[in-house]
Amino acid sequence: MSRPGWPNEDENIRPSFLDPRTKILIWLLANVVVFTWSPAVFQLSVMMAYLILFLVERKGTMLAGLLATYLAILAIQYWLLPLLPGSLATVFATVTYFILVFPCIAGGAHLIATTSVSQFMAALERMGAPRSFSITLAVTLRFLPALRQDLRHIRDAMALRNIRGFEEKLECIYVPMLMGAAQTAEELSESATARGIEYPGKMSSWRPIGFHIQDVVVTLLFLALCVGGICCKGVLP
Repeated sequence: MSRPGWPNEDENIRPSFLDPRTKILIWLLANVVVFTWSPAVFQLSVMMAYLILFLVERKGTMLAGLLATYLAILAIQYWLLPLLPGSLATVFATVTYFILVFPCIAGGAHLIATTSVSQFMAALERMGAPRSFSITLAVTLRFLPALRQDLRHIRDAMALRNIRGFEEKLECIYVPMLMGAAQTAEELSESATARGIEYPGKMSSWRPIGFHIQDVVVTLLFLALCVGGICCKGVLP
């Protein structure tokens, strides 16, 4: 059950290059590379691997945004910080820590942007994840896009009525969003029940998932980066 105008991410997301379970695994491996303080060359290699995956998945807009953010942080670290006085340099230095976790951010963005909710559910079902966790995740992933679209409609209505004051804008956004959130939660619950979410047996999915040769290649690449980063720790800068 859904109302007209709701976003349908299952239709918007094209068939992915990788299996959802592979995406989860390589994202975990990327986190290992980052949080074990592997040499910079391995962290940069993980970042480059994700950029290539964005190109393969034809996510040019998201790739451009990530690159712009990454270059902006590098500019702050190498050009802006040396010019700032000590106090301001300390404040802006915290921004540069995003460089360390940026491969993890890129991996999470790739996972979300290229995987539909149906694929997430099918992958979690195959992995034996608890039903309580998978249902909560599915409802959350469907809930947030609906709220975002409601907010976009409210902003369009305010622009049409020429509402400009801060207090008026706050009232026009807060009340409809509060009522819409309650209605959205109720309709999502009805939709989940209609789709058999309470069925105690094994769930099926109309979007088939499975491992292919590209999943093996990408997994081995990230595994090699993970193992190499741990083994070379303290040897390379």
